[in-house]
Amino acid sequence: MYWYFAGAVFCLIGAAALSLKSAAHRKIRRSITILGIGFLLAALSEGLNGADNSMDKVARNKPGEGSREIELLVDAEEELENYPMRLEIEEKKLTRKQRKEYFKQAKQELSRLILGENTSLEQVTKSLYLPQYLQEGAVEVSYSFSDYEVFAADGNLQQQVKKPVLVEVTAELVCQEEVCLYQFFVRAVPGEKSSQEQFAEKLAAIVSDENEKENADYVNLPEERQGKKIVWKENSGSSGMAMVFLSAVFAVGLHLREKENQKRRQEERRRQMLYDYAGIVSKLSLLLGAGMNISLAWEKIAVTYRRKRESKETELRYAYEEMLAALYEIQEGVGELRAYENFGVRCQLGVYRKLSALIIQNVRRGAKGMQKLLEQEEWEAYEQRKAQARQAGEEAGTKLLLPMGMMLVIVLAILVIPAGMALNL
Repeated sequence: MYWYFAGAVFCLIGAAALSLKSAAHRKIRRSITILGIGFLLAALSEGLNGADNSMDKVARNKPGEGSREIELLVDAEEELENYPMRLEIEEKKLTRKQRKEYFKQAKQELSRLILGENTSLEQVTKSLYLPQYLQEGAVEVSYSFSDYEVFAADGNLQQQVKKPVLVEVTAELVCQEEVCLYQFFVRAVPGEKSSQEQFAEKLAAIVSDENEKENADYVNLPEERQGKKIVWKENSGSSGMAMVFLSAVFAVGLHLREKENQKRRQEERRRQMLYDYAGIVSKLSLLLGAGMNISLAWEKIAVTYRRKRESKETELRYAYEEMLAALYEIQEGVGELRAYENFGVRCQLGVYRKLSALIIQNVRRGAKGMQKLLEQEEWEAYEQRKAQARQAGEEAGTKLLLPMGMMLVIVLAILVIPAGMALNL
């Protein structure tokens, strides 16, 4: 600190001395002055850092703000001196009573926000607003609807209904790993019609009355309404059939593309789940070996995945998502055995059905021999993963044959064509 202070004094004195000379030294004087100010600020900073700023506690983030990292310097007599340490401080955990209060407040907040531009849930004519977080981020929300023909997954009104329709909305509230379901109904009603639509309906009613005169050769169209002249024209065009044909082709193309995309997504899901199977079995085996029962081990794996997924540390993994779904079923009161059985059914793969059966057997008969069975299953899973990797390599090699053949043809052309031209000369 003293060196910084001395440097500041020296620079300021030098700048003052240069001020006595000609204007040619202004730039040098300005630079020295700025350098002196820098030394002075450094001295002040060192002085502040040298003050007693010790601490014996660190504030946690509020619920919903997540954990935070903090860098501290540690002094320990005869052991450490200004030793840097990086600590991760978890957010404040709520008690069960506090979480219930958060759920209560979140439901009230959601009841207000979900209206969007509507005035009441009994008179919904526009899209709903679906917030992803409530209570300043402490509660995360996901939604589902009983009728997706009326509302899309994001709350948008798919179409104007012709008569009132009741739609059940299920909001899944999650607060620090505790889940609460909030179910309520919204009533979608026909929206208010524009003046054009109202005018057109009145014209249609007049034409309908004229159409009832079945003995007449013609149906008279109104020429005036409410003092306004009306002109009728036949809506015909030469491109009508072409438009119908193109629309049909487009619709069929979209359908085929969607089927292909769905097939590709299913195949990607199958490949990913087969790849993750060995890791899941390995984790279960390790946790059971550490003394956990199957229920706690399952919850540990699922909750760890959810935390990493929320913090963007990992991408979507279908097998772990199904484990989370099974955990939610257990927390909602579905029997543990039924939840594991549903897990195997949803995965739609033989290895996961086998794992589900092993777990159910473990729960019914006890953990004796379970770890050995899982170790055997883990070995088989890794062998299957190796075979899968070999197959993927062979498929990639097959796909490279065409571009490699084209490159060979190009190289041969580069060599042969100039040689042939030289021979002709």
